[in-house]
Amino acid sequence: MITFGMMTMNPKYELAYFTEIARRANPDLITCYKFSPANIHPISQLARGERYDHAQAAWLEEEFPIPQILYDRCFYSDDFDSKQTMAIVKWLKNKQDLTFLGNGLPNKWAIYEILSTSSLSPYIPETRKAYSGKNALSQLKAWRKMLLKPVSGSGGKGIFSLEKTASSIQARMDIGGELMERKFHSEHETEAWLDGIFHKTEYMLQRFLNLTDSQNRPFDIRFFLQKDMEGRWVVRGKGIRRGKMGGLLSNLNAGGEVMAFDEFIHSLDQKTKKFLLIEMREILMKVPHALEMAFPPLFELGIDLGISKDHAIWILDTNSKPGRKVLYGTDPGSKEMLYRAPLEYALFLAKKQSEREEQTS
Repeated sequence: MITFGMMTMNPKYELAYFTEIARRANPDLITCYKFSPANIHPISQLARGERYDHAQAAWLEEEFPIPQILYDRCFYSDDFDSKQTMAIVKWLKNKQDLTFLGNGLPNKWAIYEILSTSSLSPYIPETRKAYSGKNALSQLKAWRKMLLKPVSGSGGKGIFSLEKTASSIQARMDIGGELMERKFHSEHETEAWLDGIFHKTEYMLQRFLNLTDSQNRPFDIRFFLQKDMEGRWVVRGKGIRRGKMGGLLSNLNAGGEVMAFDEFIHSLDQKTKKFLLIEMREILMKVPHALEMAFPPLFELGIDLGISKDHAIWILDTNSKPGRKVLYGTDPGSKEMLYRAPLEYALFLAKKQSEREEQTS
């Protein structure tokens, strides 16, 4: 019997997703649990959480040994609870008797360093580390306009742009779907403001790319990849994320909307369509390989690609804990596959582990 644990910091977070996964588990093969890493007793090493009971079709409170295979869906911020949970998860990853479905990725700067030195470098936007307001303004003089991204973060939180005009420096940020603007009339004022931000959060600077559609709406393409029951990377789905007209971000958390990928790709002429499909296929094959050469194995990936007016493709982001809103919005029929995928890959990992144990015994 395989024990399969789904972890999140908040017991209510992704409850529906975890329940649908547990409902599809064969009770003769897999027992499903959900819990928070913070609820592991340090001495007994028992976890307090819930076990899915098929007979009652319900989660039952229980204390249990840490499950053999773990699906980590914890999302962290800078608060104390997040730091504590991160430390516990790191401890779990060092335990030889546990297997993680996917190990997650480090921060955006570490990912940039790997991808920008790989064969994918032509697709990576020019990026620098933000050390201070002075350093950022120096880069702004060279680029005139740039995007500033938190090194650690998701959902578009904390991202803003800076643009140098003849008379001022303008900062723009999407907050809850509303575009906020602030003008600075001196470098000293801008530098002090940036220093205040960088003191709290680590940032990186990226040359601004005008990735908008014909209606001046920011957009990108989200590809959702997972490993299948044989450990091979497959594209589960894709969709367009489109922001508000004149906005900065296409993220759904910033007020973006979802559009079918086919609607976009079929709007292009045949030559452009063929070129983009070939390029994107190559990128999607190379990204998981490049990341797993540098970091521990993954289970799923969200890869965001941007397309400029001249049809150049840019890798904007890679996320090892992607959301499923884009797939649900463009292909509701994919839900069944997404609910079964973690269980199928868990069985694959359990089989591999059993084979390794047999070879060493």
